[in-house]
Amino acid sequence: MSISGDVYFHQQMQRQTDVASAALLLAQCAESLGWNLAAFHADIHQATLPRAGDGEFIGTAMGWQAKTVNEWVKLGLARACPIGRHCADATEPFLWDCELDNAAWQGRALPPEQRAVLSLYNNDVCGGVTVPVRRAGKTGYVSWCTRERSRLQSHYRTTLSSVHLISHTFMRQLDCLIVPGQGDAKGPLTRRELECLTWAARGKTTSEIADVLHRSAETVEFHLSNAMSKLDARNRAHAVAIACVRGIIREL
Repeated sequence: MSISGDVYFHQQMQRQTDVASAALLLAQCAESLGWNLAAFHADIHQATLPRAGDGEFIGTAMGWQAKTVNEWVKLGLARACPIGRHCADATEPFLWDCELDNAAWQGRALPPEQRAVLSLYNNDVCGGVTVPVRRAGKTGYVSWCTRERSRLQSHYRTTLSSVHLISHTFMRQLDCLIVPGQGDAKGPLTRRELECLTWAARGKTTSEIADVLHRSAETVEFHLSNAMSKLDARNRAHAVAIACVRGIIREL
């Protein structure tokens, strides 16, 4: 991407109004630069991953396999990710790969839990370049990933200037879009929250609801948790009772 391309990305990023659209723009930018996938983490000390309005993880919309993303969340791999760990000390972009034949990674031996994270990433990519981005009180990063190990080094050299600039531009806009406490806002139930609550009222378990809606169990839990919060319910059964009394639950 040329300087004019970097400026174009900056202009387009400033027009994004939510995290999901900003993330998709980042993914498109990665593709235009010849990288297969992009990934980001707003704060290495936070274990959660951002979701789109429909409750699905944004990472899947960016091209990552749902299995990879769900496993990352389910196993709580944020703390064990060697990329995030390295960003805690790194100030410059760095290369990494998922090759586990060597005992060392970035000059140090990896414990089993960190090797497991790289093994999971290896389902989608073989390596990439990560740009640490430090802001007031927190550190995040943007990763640019490839499935072709043979061109990792050369592609890193040819795109380094662009990925460095774009990563910082993206993270600055992300800080503007992530508003603390915005997930606590009350409001009407969304269509998906209502569907999940209705199936719960019919006695369906989380996994059964996930099968019906063709979503992950984690996504169903996300919607039910939002519904409980909006209804000021203590638990799922309480949320169902409130919804029934208010006439919110409808027939599917």
